[in-house]
Amino acid sequence: ILFFLFTLFALLNLSFCGRHSKDEWKSRVVYQVVTDRFAKDGDDSKSDCNVTLNTYCGGTFKGIQESLDYIKGMGFTGLWISPPLKNKENSFHGYHNIDLYSVNEHFGTSDDLKNLIEECHKKDIWVILDAVPNHMAGDLDISTFKPFNKTEHYHEACDVDEYSTQEERENCRIYGMPDLNHENSYVNETLLNWLDETLNKYGFDGIRYADVENVPKWFWSNFSKVANEYTFGIISTDNDDVEYVAEYQKYMDGVGDYPLFYTIRNSFSGSMRNLSDYYKNIRPKYTNPKYNTIFFGNHDDSRFLNECNHKNALRNALIFTFFYEGIPIIYYGDEQYFSGARDPECREAMYGKHDTSSDAYKLIKKALDIRNDEKVYDQDLNEVYADDNLYSYSRGNKTLVVVTNTEKTIEKDFTEHQFKEGTKLCNELKDDDCVTVKDGKIPVKMEGEPKVFIPDDDDFRRFTKSSWISISFILLLNLFF
Repeated sequence: ILFFLFTLFALLNLSFCGRHSKDEWKSRVVYQVVTDRFAKDGDDSKSDCNVTLNTYCGGTFKGIQESLDYIKGMGFTGLWISPPLKNKENSFHGYHNIDLYSVNEHFGTSDDLKNLIEECHKKDIWVILDAVPNHMAGDLDISTFKPFNKTEHYHEACDVDEYSTQEERENCRIYGMPDLNHENSYVNETLLNWLDETLNKYGFDGIRYADVENVPKWFWSNFSKVANEYTFGIISTDNDDVEYVAEYQKYMDGVGDYPLFYTIRNSFSGSMRNLSDYYKNIRPKYTNPKYNTIFFGNHDDSRFLNECNHKNALRNALIFTFFYEGIPIIYYGDEQYFSGARDPECREAMYGKHDTSSDAYKLIKKALDIRNDEKVYDQDLNEVYADDNLYSYSRGNKTLVVVTNTEKTIEKDFTEHQFKEGTKLCNELKDDDCVTVKDGKIPVKMEGEPKVFIPDDDDFRRFTKSSWISISFILLLNLFF
């Protein structure tokens, strides 16, 4: 009985904490929030800050903590919050540091941050630290900064232009913010010590690096060694220069796949053949794409629906991302069909809009259940079919994903696939949507919605982890009552 109770406790209370490797992270799916815009502490149903997008609106660590069931309800197992350090006034996004050793008082206290992470761990959600070691806040007296308050802590003033050399990118200012001199031993050692102390103090599970291309590559190697857990960085290019982005995977576990970001958007607003080109010509240039983060929205770019203006496009993009190779990151509000333009409009307030009845919310939950049940993150990725309006790929020998960029009805037979003659395939996203492989062909009919086909001959796969937990409860009740 004691062994049974111990096992049940382990299933019910997955309070994982500590530093997690890239292999542990590959099964995770991340929900990104802008802390100030996601949830307030208490009732925020009547709050609105859309008219003041350039100032703080009141979102807090406690607000996120109170909304964890909303996040977990979709099936997310990772959470990326805004940089938590003290910032200059009105810098609600968190990227204008003024004090490395203080938490942003607008978000809450140090204890509030600890409590948030502890509650996340209780729900088996791992939390990402957004680290910003490139610069301090602009337009302020550097003598007021902590701890970098001397001129020698910074590079000489120069500005990064659009076509800068690598040296200029690493040594000049972005948006006028003082650029830290990583060659200075005090700066270097202080940042490394800060990272180690912060991870130990709060229990973050992974790290996102900001402004990667603006920091020397050798520094990222040192930072990653200190981190000793999953690290990824966003290399913000205004094009799909995969060679430039992929280079940084030498210095961290994964990179944010901006080339795929552009490809997804171009595919769902243009031709799906772009995805095939990515699969054949871009993806192979990464050292190991399964450790990259993949996304189609974030806090810097206009919302997906601002460019691809029909909801089915978003639903298809969600399914494509969840089952593709890499660690998916979904930007808050996409499940509620937010459609803001480039920042700050893409940082809308989520207050009072945590609607669990949204069809996109329900789609995410269903998709992530399938992703976990089939463990697609451990399966090989293979392209199946591509034309202007359809794209299909498989994961392993069981999961077949089909997405479309049009709401028109399309019928197509897939002939290049892994399934045996007579195999019955059912779309797990919709009841009573099954097809049978006949004469080597999979007959697929698309009407705007994405599909995830699984062979219908494995009833055991329907016993998910939640099913076993329910059975354990029944057995436990029988034991005691």
